[in-house]
Amino acid sequence: MTRGFRFGGGFYSMRDMQWITQGAGWVLLVLWMLLAPSGSTDGHAASDSPEARSQDRRFIDHGDGTVSDTETGLMWLKKDSYLDTGRWLDWRQSFDYVQKLNDDTFAGHIDWRMPTVDELKTLYEADKTNSAQVGREMIIHIDPIFAREGCGSLWSSETNGHFNSFGLIFNTGTRFSANKNSRGRKATRAVRIIHNPEFRKKYLDQ
Repeated sequence: MTRGFRFGGGFYSMRDMQWITQGAGWVLLVLWMLLAPSGSTDGHAASDSPEARSQDRRFIDHGDGTVSDTETGLMWLKKDSYLDTGRWLDWRQSFDYVQKLNDDTFAGHIDWRMPTVDELKTLYEADKTNSAQVGREMIIHIDPIFAREGCGSLWSSETNGHFNSFGLIFNTGTRFSANKNSRGRKATRAVRIIHNPEFRKKYLDQ
């Protein structure tokens, strides 16, 4: 007598069961290969969305709120602090904002910091238009891969004497100096250095 079982009006032998279970195993293996997460260019968790590139191929949007620059090896937040929080920040508040990013391990990293003036200058491109500040004010000349309608004047980490600090105006690419307590129409954009050796070998060590 053939061993098996009945289901849905049919009879299935043990050999049938063997083929069914093997087939199910292959289906699960294929699904795992398709859906399993893979690493990103700097070892942070991969996004559900594929990475996007800027039109000139310079910038990489990882889909997790970060953008990498293949020319400088810097990783930036896609949003400036104004777009991220909905508030203008003075210089000291900008440091607190960046510290919170590290406390929260934003995008899997704990080495976010305030940018220097020279690092901010690498983002300014006069021939590119991102949008207007808060949608209706001065034009912001950075790559449109970054979030739109943010702040056009970003604080740097650099001080100018005891009371003032430097930043950059992204309408003209010029450096500004303002009182550290000034927060009207000011924000920052956190940055970090990409240490991933594969990224650096591919884009920088040439």
